[in-house]
Amino acid sequence: MSKKVIMPITNGFEEIEAITIIDILRRAGAAVTVAALEGRQITGAHNIEIKTDAALEDILNEEYDLVVLAGGGKNADSLGEDKQAQTLIKRQFAAGKLVAAICAAPLALHRAGAIKGEYTCFSGCEQTIGDGYVQKNVVENGNVITSRGPGTAGEFALALAAALYGKETADKLKKGMYY
Repeated sequence: MSKKVIMPITNGFEEIEAITIIDILRRAGAAVTVAALEGRQITGAHNIEIKTDAALEDILNEEYDLVVLAGGGKNADSLGEDKQAQTLIKRQFAAGKLVAAICAAPLALHRAGAIKGEYTCFSGCEQTIGDGYVQKNVVENGNVITSRGPGTAGEFALALAAALYGKETADKLKKGMYY
């Protein structure tokens, strides 16, 4: 069964993280919707442009199996400040459904009150988030999954695939991609 995933995103997103997550989750069978906070054509931190699938405001009230946030400082700040993105994260977390973030984006989870206990993030962000930081590539803590940055994007996306579809699916993807 196809799982529904939403990635709210804005200008300044970290391209490696976003594209890796989208690609691996779609390979796993997930219906990933990339939802823009601003406009439909957005530009990443390294000037790579992508067209999103929808505007967040148009699909905000749908149900999702996973809300995942890519990093990039500007993107993380926007996700932490945007009322609709925060509503989505808070609702998902409160329902006990999966929320995940990589790089600086755990800051947006923190702002939504979704960081409880162990987490990881891009170096330095833990100074804002506070207690619970561990220096691991991926941390799974209940319904929250966090990761460190562009170099850990593949491992993070595979952990998300495992959380949605099981370890066997993630292992098959890993083998098929020579990861």
